[in-house]
Parts: sequence; structure tokens; C-alpha cells
Amino acid sequence: MRLLDDEKAAVKSIRWSKNRVVTVALLVVLMYSLLLLVVIPALGRHLVPSLNQDKAGDGYDYIGLNLASGHGYRFYPDTASTIMREPGYPLILAGLIVAFGQSFFAVKVVNLIFALATAYLITRVMCRLSNSQWPMFVAPLLYLFHPGTLIAESRCGVEVIFSFLIVLFVLTVMRAFESTKARAYIISGLVLGVTVLVRSVPLLFPVWLLAYLLLFERRRSSMLLACRNVAILLATVLIVLSPWIIRNYRLTGKFVPTASVLGVSAQAGQYINLHLSEGKPWWELDREAAYERDRLAAQLGYPAKDDYYYQTFYRTEDEIKFSNFLFARVVNEDKKAPIVFVKFVGSNLFNFWFTGKSRAATAENVLVQLPYMALAGIGIVIGIKNGLTRIIAPILLFCVYVVTVYLPILAQARYSVPLVPFLSILGTLTLIALKDKTTRNGESLLTTSFIKARDTSLAVPIEQWGKR
Repeated sequence: MRLLDDEKAAVKSIRWSKNRVVTVALLVVLMYSLLLLVVIPALGRHLVPSLNQDKAGDGYDYIGLNLASGHGYRFYPDTASTIMREPGYPLILAGLIVAFGQSFFAVKVVNLIFALATAYLITRVMCRLSNSQWPMFVAPLLYLFHPGTLIAESRCGVEVIFSFLIVLFVLTVMRAFESTKARAYIISGLVLGVTVLVRSVPLLFPVWLLAYLLLFERRRSSMLLACRNVAILLATVLIVLSPWIIRNYRLTGKFVPTASVLGVSAQAGQYINLHLSEGKPWWELDREAAYERDRLAAQLGYPAKDDYYYQTFYRTEDEIKFSNFLFARVVNEDKKAPIVFVKFVGSNLFNFWFTGKSRAATAENVLVQLPYMALAGIGIVIGIKNGLTRIIAPILLFCVYVVTVYLPILAQARYSVPLVPFLSILGTLTLIALKDKTTRNGESLLTTSFIKARDTSLAVPIEQWGKR
């Protein structure tokens, strides 16, 4: 009889814990929605003008509007079809314009949905790292209330949806590591393919993934199995990208799997680096780099519309040729001055995390990013010491890869915003360790013992949440 009463009490405790989780989650969603959709629009322009809310960038809105208007995938109705931007986000914007008109409120609602979905994915990662309930709230809150996240949600840009997709992708990689089955890598390939259609940065990450598997996972899977799984992942990515690749080939006669913006980014990064000593703000140098591209396009005989940051051409072939020319020009200049290039790469490591459009913005970024980076750095050490290496390895590998992609080209703080979910996850490990030191029974909230007991299933069941 007493055993039955204990079971009833345990079930009641679990139900109460679930209800508490749902209640707190709903309150967070409500408060965050009010902050983004009501408070920031009402006060942001006066109190925090640097948010640049209700603005669009990178030409996604231009393409989305032309798509919705029936003019095709181009920046302007009178310019050629473009390959300069990946199709994922412009297609979303076109759908929003068709459904709601040119409404920034609709854009921000979609950003909000993706940000909250990212927060949920963060909780799924934290389930693998902690036996406790509170870290599954802390990590998402660190992400949601990071100023970079709020700025990204207040603007028309790709950062929020890209954050969601890369967290989802890394989560699928974690599961693929656990199973080593082909199906898991097919799922990862599907997610990565969609991610690359939104932003092409992770396209070559499978190469890094293969290197990791061959170097560090040989005990769990053979070299042949690792090569097979990554080949399956890559094949799936190419299948997802195939409509975009076929479209680009028909336009240009060339294999273009992503976007043609590499040359522009490389030229802008090099120009800014070479002229930083002049003391001009970043945004002014960035604009001067665009003027330089206008001059080069005219000199090469590529007619282009010159009223936009990016050169928009009247022939798609000219867009490809100009991008290739810019990239080759940058590479040749880097070869002539390798020491300057090395300094440039070092500067970009700082730029990626901190540099804004002005000195004031850069100082603000330093104040915000340094605590997150410090917590994450300590969290990495704690995770490795507590046997969580296999769980955090995909996160570390992906973060290092993304930073490496930007170092030789162009880097600024807004490019680091999609990595904020990972900083939040790793930083929460530090907070868990601090909590462990203050707990009376000395029991760790990390899942070290759980992982050692069941290495094939790293998720902590929700029923365990109410036991602490």
C-alpha cells in the first residue's frame, strides 16, 4: 500500500514538473513576444537607435519583392536574373509579401517564430548535457536576450533563420554520431542542403566532419564506414541543391552550387583592411569599396546599375565573370604581400566577434560578446573534463569551421550572431559547474555518469526532471 502511495506521489510530482515547465515556457514566449513586437518598436528608436530596426540589408528584400511581383529572381525588374544571393530567404520574403504585403511586422513575426524554435532546439541539446531542469531554460534565455539576436529579429535579414537551421543541423550530426547509420546522415544531409540554400557558408563542412570522424572516431566506426556516411550526406546535399544548380547552369553554362558573392566579399574585406589606417569608420570604407567595384566594372566593360551596394548587371554571365575577376585580383594581391594577408586574417578574427559599423558599435559588441565568449571558453574545458567531448565536438567543430571561412575574406560582428546559440549552450556548462560547487550533496548536474552508463542514448528523459 505504501509502495502504491509512493508511485502516485511520484507520478503527481512528474505531472507538476511538466506543468511547471509548460507554464514557464509560455510566460517566456509571451514576455519575449511583447518585448520584440511592442517594447522595442516603441522605445528602441529613442533609447537604442543602434538597433537599426525595421530595416533590410543585403538585397534579400529587393529579390523577394521582384519575385512576388512576377519579375523573377533579380534585384531590379530591368536587370538580369541574379545568382548573388541564395534562394532560401528571398523565397520566404516573397511568400510574406504575397500574403501580407510589404509588412515589416510580418517579417518580425517570422523571425520571432524561428528564434523561439531555435530556443527549443537549444533545450534538446541541453538535455544531452545536463541532468537538471533549469539549464534548459537558462541556455535558451541567454540566446534570446543576446542583443545580437534582438537586433537580427528586428531587421529583415537571414541571421535568425540561419541560426535555426545550423542548430538543427548540429543536432542531427549529434544523433548521427550516436547511430552511425546511413539514415541519420541522410537526415543531416537534408537539413544541411536546406541550410546552404539559405546561406552557403556550411557547404564544405562535411569535409571537416570527415576529417573529425577519421581522426577521433575510429574506435566507433571504420574508415570505410565514415567515408560512406559522409558521402551519403554530401549526395543528399547535392540532391537538395540540384534545382538551384540546374537553374544556374541554364543561366550561365557553369556549375554554380551556391551564390556568386565571394568575389565581392573578398574585395570588400581586402579594401577595408588596406585602408583602416586612414581612421575612417567601417561603414565608410565599406561604401568606398563599393565605389571601387563600380569603377572596376565600368573599366572591364560590364554595364551595371550603380545605385546599390552590390553591382547588379544586365547579363548574368557578367555577374559571374566580375565575381571571378574580383576574387582572382584579391588572391594575386595577397600573394604579393603575404605578411599583409596574415595580418588581415588576424584582424578578421577580432572583426568576426566584435567589429561594428562604427567605433561605438564595436565597443558595445566587445561589452556584450566578451562575457559570452569567456563563459563558453570555460564551458568547453568543463565539458571535456566531464566526459562530454563527443556531445560538444560537433558544436566546436562547426564554430571553428564558420570562423575559418570568414577569416581570409570579410568578417564583422553580425556574422557571429548565428553562433550565439552555441555560445549560450557552452556558457551554460560554466553556470552548471558553478551551481555544482554550491550544491550541498556534491552531486554533479552534468551527465557524465549517465553518458558512461548509456553511450548510445544521450538524451535525459523528461521524467527525470522532477527528481531534483
